[in-house]
Amino acid sequence: MALTAEQVKNNLINQILYNFPTAETNTGSVLRDIFVDPQSVQISNLSEEIDNVKNLSTFVKNAEYISEEDLDAIGENYGVTRDLGQFANGIITFQTTVRPSQRIQIGNDEGSGGISVKTLQTENGNSLEFVTTQTVYMNTDATYNEQHNCYEVSAPIVAQSSGSEYNVGVGTITVLVSGIAGITSVYNYTPTTNGTDKQGQTSFAQTIQNTILGSSKDIESGINSILLNIDGVQEVKTLHPNSDEEHTDTGYAVSYVKGKVENIKDDFVFTYSGAEFSFNFPKKPVTRIISVKAIVDGKEAILEQGIDYTLKRNSDNIYYDTIYGIDKIELLVGNGKTPDTNTNVVVSFAYNSLIETCQETLNKQLTNYLVLGELLVAQAEHVIIDIGTTIKLKYNYNTETIKNQILTGLSNYITSLKLGADITQEDVYTFLSTTYSDYITGIVFPFLTFKKRNDILSSNELYFTFGEYASVDENSLNISFE
Repeated sequence: MALTAEQVKNNLINQILYNFPTAETNTGSVLRDIFVDPQSVQISNLSEEIDNVKNLSTFVKNAEYISEEDLDAIGENYGVTRDLGQFANGIITFQTTVRPSQRIQIGNDEGSGGISVKTLQTENGNSLEFVTTQTVYMNTDATYNEQHNCYEVSAPIVAQSSGSEYNVGVGTITVLVSGIAGITSVYNYTPTTNGTDKQGQTSFAQTIQNTILGSSKDIESGINSILLNIDGVQEVKTLHPNSDEEHTDTGYAVSYVKGKVENIKDDFVFTYSGAEFSFNFPKKPVTRIISVKAIVDGKEAILEQGIDYTLKRNSDNIYYDTIYGIDKIELLVGNGKTPDTNTNVVVSFAYNSLIETCQETLNKQLTNYLVLGELLVAQAEHVIIDIGTTIKLKYNYNTETIKNQILTGLSNYITSLKLGADITQEDVYTFLSTTYSDYITGIVFPFLTFKKRNDILSSNELYFTFGEYASVDENSLNISFE
């Protein structure tokens, strides 16, 4: 249940007094006026929005169990109406095998048509009916269609009901419902189009949810403001549960944090029994394994990564790159050195403590309504890119010095790009040619290499997901100079 501003205020005061028993928290005090009271309102609003997120996720999942009438009534409460679908439209042609001796009126006197035509019956015994929307006339000088051996005149039609099933193909509308003197047949030379189905339960529930969560940006800005106040955090992007971005697991808000990775070393010990080969790390997200020591054939040994063990990180799990992730060390038994049975293995590893700090900060500030997993902090993934080209220098500069300058400048430029920002060869070319114009007379373009480190082929544009950002390292630039 969402917290009221009064509840938040009392919680903050209690926490302050717990840590600082002599602090002044009465009405009118500096702490109350500057910190407690303003924060109470903001956190209460955030609490209410996240409570909505949690409840609405269940609402959407169970939409199929709600009657259409009840769901429509819920929508009306929020000024939302169900999309009833679009009516297909097209052209029907009226035909006669004999030249008319007098003008034939096809439609009502008001000029709005009203002539019904339909398809033949389908396998389920139904036919699809359309009606003309304009009165037309077949005159004595009507157009003769030599291919079909008949005189013709056409009129616009519209389906009698909404739905995509009314988008029918050529030659499927051939039945004239009510006879017209002088007209022998009807035929559609073009398909009917634009028919769409009535909005289903789940889709309509999602529309209602989107309306209720119209203030979801408030959720994002509230979380982001908390995280951006943490030392080392450079950028935050938060996905609320019904975001249209890559993250689609309803029920979670995920904040991707870009910042200085705080690699903290830690150790953990497990006992190898011979029956279990994977072991969870106690701290996450793990950035690297430093060393693994084990007893092999009665002697202490250093295990080698890639031969004796590997680091497993489940990237398909919603908790990937969070403190709740499934990061494991997996022993490659039978591949290299295997620890002796019933002996201890000591693993030294590094993890990103910045993510731990961010998650713990959120948990503390939102402690009374935060259920584990509702708000997740994940480290943004830096994706190293490789660039290869030839640069022509104006003078006989030291190429190694110029290369280091370019690498530093390019690193700063690419690192400055926002989370999820795509980058093109033209972007890099423009940066290099303008920033280093004092040294450079030309750059080979397109580049010989422009790709993500793990890709095989180069491309003109590199795309990044919501939680990724481009970066370069000392091996990123493969530049030759002329």
